[in-house]
Amino acid sequence: MESSFSRLQLVFLLLLSLGISNHVLIIPHLLQAAGRDAWISIGMAYAVLVVWSLLLYVILKSMRSSPFDRWLESRIGAIGCWIVVGVFAIYLLVAGTMIIFDTVKNISIFFLPRTPNIFIIATFIGLCFGAARSGLKTLVYLSAMLLPIVWMLGIGVSIMTMGNKDYGMLFPAFTEGIDSSIRGGALVFGGSMDLLVLLLLQHKADKPLNYGTVFVLLTLLVGLIMGPTVGATAAFGPSQAGNMRFPAFEQWRLVMIGKQISHVDFLAAFQLMAGSMTRTALVIHLLAALLGGRFPKFRMAIALLCTILMSLPSLLSVSDIRMQELIHTYFYTGSLWFGLALTAVLLAAVFMPPKERRMNRS
Repeated sequence: MESSFSRLQLVFLLLLSLGISNHVLIIPHLLQAAGRDAWISIGMAYAVLVVWSLLLYVILKSMRSSPFDRWLESRIGAIGCWIVVGVFAIYLLVAGTMIIFDTVKNISIFFLPRTPNIFIIATFIGLCFGAARSGLKTLVYLSAMLLPIVWMLGIGVSIMTMGNKDYGMLFPAFTEGIDSSIRGGALVFGGSMDLLVLLLLQHKADKPLNYGTVFVLLTLLVGLIMGPTVGATAAFGPSQAGNMRFPAFEQWRLVMIGKQISHVDFLAAFQLMAGSMTRTALVIHLLAALLGGRFPKFRMAIALLCTILMSLPSLLSVSDIRMQELIHTYFYTGSLWFGLALTAVLLAAVFMPPKERRMNRS
């Protein structure tokens, strides 16, 4: 019998795995796009995301305890199902590639600059693959243990750097113009399409998700963008923060414990590894479940293949500048259109009667 999890357990898993994307990946691009008005972009995106979350909930309510692929096949047929599943799998592959690349780059820059990349990559993906192979239960239990620590560290760095921040840096508003705020909002909206993984996890919950759970999860994830964005802008200024590779983690370098203890940014490494490992392992697990069918050996082969594919840019030492240009130019815009298109297709499927009902009518 497959394990089922409470709504709270799934929320913990998603906050840890999706929150690292909002913390690490989006913020540098958001600051570059919107500058001082990045916090306004987040507010604009949140208003639109609340409306979108209602549509997502309509789809989740129709699915209830059915696995995503079975529900979809019963509505639009096997060919349509495989097209949607294939596009979803490509999205997950790209998202997994990004988090592996950024994690390896972060560790190389801040903590292990003289260690060959191959050892960092092999260690990281080995841990992620092992966690994914252990199953969703392992990831849920890891999240339950790690998220409270990660959250307390985040609150701690925010409080301990208050003296280094000038919140007047956030004003005057709209100095960059409304166009840049809209572009920043589009980045946040595209990055928040990670919430679509709820479609792949709801059948693992002991009860179908209600809208309150979806709304709280969305609000907390957007909060994970707002907090570090405001903090980085207030601490470093919009221009300098926009030029930083990892502005959320740079704030750890401002932390002093008393007058004698500094350089506690190794705690940032704990935050990063907790979120990145959980996210990467979850992506591997979901890809294996989507593409691997019901055969355990085939699922493991798919998981291993996807892990290798997602590691290739890091293994091939693709230019970080080039990678960030591709992400900034294509990924978040592509994610936005992918999310909107998938939502439209699934909403149409909601109003299609299941195949069995259509056959009975005929």
